[in-house]
Amino acid sequence: MSPAEVVIQSTLFESLLRCVRLDTSLRERMAAAGYDPDRPRASYPASVFLRCQNLVLQAAYSGRPQQEALRQMGRDLVRGYFETLVGKVVNVALKIAGPERAMKRVALSFRSVMEPVEITSLELGPRDWRVTFQGYPFPAEAAAGCCEEALRQAGAANPSAVLETDDGHGRFELRMRW
Repeated sequence: MSPAEVVIQSTLFESLLRCVRLDTSLRERMAAAGYDPDRPRASYPASVFLRCQNLVLQAAYSGRPQQEALRQMGRDLVRGYFETLVGKVVNVALKIAGPERAMKRVALSFRSVMEPVEITSLELGPRDWRVTFQGYPFPAEAAAGCCEEALRQAGAANPSAVLETDDGHGRFELRMRW
């Protein structure tokens, strides 16, 4: 599945903008990349989000190793999402559900901001899960950071996401523990 086939909701762009200080230059580069922060549409192709994500990485996470920058941006993206109107509601539900139920519903959580993406979760033991992403158009490390922060918000103590496999084409597996 190519990034152009996946549709990203504008809420995720709003969350991405919360990761960075949006000055005039970045605002113009975002617009040139296909997203106008002053006139957002309801949804965009994943390719536009990927270009904007790369701009945010350069502006807010430069100087860090690439994998570390992606993972931190994933964490910050989730925190930013929980500051949006939709995200505030989701965050309350996540806290009530707790980490175990959050893991059972991880696919639904991702589908609320992007579609189509196939995500499955498998419980391997207490506080030990494998999450498989198929057709995911963004870097695995960013997804790992998103999952860690979502689990933290759900009440998990010291969540960690280990990238077990990554084919480099949108299919990877994360081992989630807390």
